Amino acid sequence: MKAKKCSAREALRQAIKPGDRVFFSIASGQPQSLLQALAEDFEHYHNVEVVSGYLLTEHPLARPGFESSFHCVSLQISPSIRKAWEEGRIDFIPMPISDVPFIYSAKGPTPVDVALVQVSLPDSDGRVSLGVSTSMAYPLAAGARTIVAEVNDKAPQTMGPCSFPVSEIDYLVESSAPLIPYPEIKIGDTEHRIAEFVAELIPDGATLQIGIGNLPAAILQLLQGKKDLGVHSGMLSDGIVDLVEKGTINNRRKNIFPGKIVAGELIGTEKLFRFSHNNALLEMHSAEVSHNARLIAEIDDFISINSVIEIDLTGQINAESLNGLQISGVGGQFDFVAGAYFSRGGKSITALTATATKGTISRIVPRLAGGAAVTIPRYLTDIVVTEFGIAKLRGKSFPRRAEALISIAHPAFRDELWEAFPKKEKR
Repeated sequence: MKAKKCSAREALRQAIKPGDRVFFSIASGQPQSLLQALAEDFEHYHNVEVVSGYLLTEHPLARPGFESSFHCVSLQISPSIRKAWEEGRIDFIPMPISDVPFIYSAKGPTPVDVALVQVSLPDSDGRVSLGVSTSMAYPLAAGARTIVAEVNDKAPQTMGPCSFPVSEIDYLVESSAPLIPYPEIKIGDTEHRIAEFVAELIPDGATLQIGIGNLPAAILQLLQGKKDLGVHSGMLSDGIVDLVEKGTINNRRKNIFPGKIVAGELIGTEKLFRFSHNNALLEMHSAEVSHNARLIAEIDDFISINSVIEIDLTGQINAESLNGLQISGVGGQFDFVAGAYFSRGGKSITALTATATKGTISRIVPRLAGGAAVTIPRYLTDIVVTEFGIAKLRGKSFPRRAEALISIAHPAFRDELWEAFPKKEKR
């Protein structure tokens, strides 16, 4: 069956029925024309559940007055949608990315009916690539009843298995819009000091997972002297491009997907998007590969690097909530930490600034408060880094963990942290 070319409004009206569950691809892969058309035509839709993840813009369908049309749920409360979440217009689902392909599959408990995806122009074989967003978008589109694809001539054609023949797409909507970029990166002295400690822990030949943001960008800048690094990551940022161009990342020593960067999302700027276009060095995959902890555990010398909100003296990590309020999500952090834990020569590095709120609050705390999310259990926490040093927790008792973490807390909080540590656990 040949895909039907039509306007966004026409495609969506034909594709989406009352009570349907709809997924749209995330971050820089957001299908902007399709979502704009849904928002403008919201009165036509009734009781449609809309599933999404990390977004770089306000949620276009979670506006006041849209509630009877769209029930919006998200796997990640990113800063751009936090207000809508706080005001009750978005529901949160605690779920690691690795679970998404099953939970929303045709055989899962909450199958997706319609997938809205951004794709590249067709290649010479008549296939369109899902471009910069594949971890969730590809498996959910593959299992959906209906695929509506926004064919954006600005979207890169990325390599790997995440593409469809045009004949498998139900509706094609043409567009031409710059991809949504990640905001400007700003690296301060504190991030630089943390990055110096993290760089010490990364040997030549390691395979990395690292997120996006100011601290990951600082870490990537300090890896330029390393040799033969590889990448298997949920997300890629602009900093990866610099390391490839300098020869630092060549994936030469990877024993799984040798010679290839593997990722599920590209979240950056035009620099990253152009780098990814028809680049055989990079393969975009679904979460069944990009976030597969069992596969990651088979990668030798795999190093997971993640930022968090707080950690307590037993090693419990909260990367999602603040004062009991959800401000992020599980994302891929648990998947990569678990994979690194079982990798031969692997390390899981948790990097955070020692304080928050202009130095008035310690991010190393005696115990996580009631209502705080436990993103990573204490038995999986490996290495913790702040601007004051490195704490290695794996294999340590409670007292030794507390000592190690207090030694990298801000000096202004060290005495009170030790005083708050339970006396019965001190040795």
